[in-house]
Amino acid sequence: MMQEVQNLIPGLPDEIALECLIRVPYKYHSEIKSVCHGWQNLISSFSFYEERIKSGTAEHLVCQVQPLPPPKDSSSHFIYDCAGRITSSKKEEDEQFPGEYQNQNNQQHQQNQQIRYGLTIFNASNQTWERMNPKNLGKIPMFCQCVAIPASRKLLLLGGWDPTTLEPVADVYVLDMAKSSRWRRAAPMSVARSFFACAVVGSTRVYVAGGHDNQKNALKSAEVYDVEADEWKILPEMEEERDECLGLSWEGDDKFWVVSGYGTESQGRFKSDAECYDPDTGIWSKIDTLWPFQSISPRGNTAAVTSNAQQKQWLWFLTTEQQQLLESQQQQENEGKKGKFASSIVQLPNVITGTSSCVTVTTLGICSQNYGKHNQNSQQQQQQQQKFFVMTGNVAGEGGFILEKERGGNMKWNHVQIPVGFSGFPYSSSYLLI
Repeated sequence: MMQEVQNLIPGLPDEIALECLIRVPYKYHSEIKSVCHGWQNLISSFSFYEERIKSGTAEHLVCQVQPLPPPKDSSSHFIYDCAGRITSSKKEEDEQFPGEYQNQNNQQHQQNQQIRYGLTIFNASNQTWERMNPKNLGKIPMFCQCVAIPASRKLLLLGGWDPTTLEPVADVYVLDMAKSSRWRRAAPMSVARSFFACAVVGSTRVYVAGGHDNQKNALKSAEVYDVEADEWKILPEMEEERDECLGLSWEGDDKFWVVSGYGTESQGRFKSDAECYDPDTGIWSKIDTLWPFQSISPRGNTAAVTSNAQQKQWLWFLTTEQQQLLESQQQQENEGKKGKFASSIVQLPNVITGTSSCVTVTTLGICSQNYGKHNQNSQQQQQQQQKFFVMTGNVAGEGGFILEKERGGNMKWNHVQIPVGFSGFPYSSSYLLI
């Protein structure tokens, strides 16, 4: 890198200049690129962000698609469910009469209020929030999947609903967060879909499966996107229809998992099984008894952790009420055809109860100031330092939390204050270290 760019800062050796530049916060990168061509080339390079990681100056960003607050001239407050839909509304002048929603005009206002979605960036390194301006993107699709590609530091938005027609779309948008502030329209999916399973497998592939079409029919179809080639490939269909299913993958494993979901004729009754696609054989395999909650969607409150090459771990983030559904099933082991899986329950903070039990969980990367030592640490030590960002679904409420698993194995919850205007429940989220 140092041979490619010379005289970064006049009067300073390039090594020292680089040490200065890698410490500039990410939110200013687009501005300092305009200083000169040398800085632009440097800050747009892959090696620049590798230097930030090695030095411990890289920032942990949680990217979330969430409903925007009502316009300032709006007289209504809205509460969202786990899917991001409006569930209730009342006017400010009626707040002295809690629970009374008899005003028919207020109900009509709620129906006519268009839900707008935005892209929020929570910087977990310095606890700041900002809303990313989606240049040349227009309106962000409702319920779209937000997917991050860590290897290339790209952010993708896939599918969802057209915010005007409320019809599912096949659209895909890509933002290179290291090089540009402008989105580009990528090759679309072969099928318009929403509420589908989605996961990144490897460094360049994004798998999607299931969801529903514009007739609310659950889908079996699946496809895979090569981010670098900008190409989609249609995959064999799953064995069953799966709407509102969860997509998962594990580090070091090239398989794609689709967990639970429901069929067209069984809406809201979530399956207990999963299907796994093996790209080496091109075959889907069904694995039973992986999701024990018939009335609870796996979307949002489930995380996947790779502890070593043989074992994958499911973490379910549940409230006390949800835990009671399991009773004696606090720990369970499943020996499947595709390897060993351990599933365990993580109890949410006690303040998250009742209607606020909807959560979305984002897995954060290993947080450390010494990247070099990570490469020498065992995978078990790395897992112990794993962090999770949890955001609740109560617009009035408790905000967010970061769960840290300490070296001794104990779980520690740290509260995250969410500013006014950023409390809308995120439909999807992803993580980048940049």
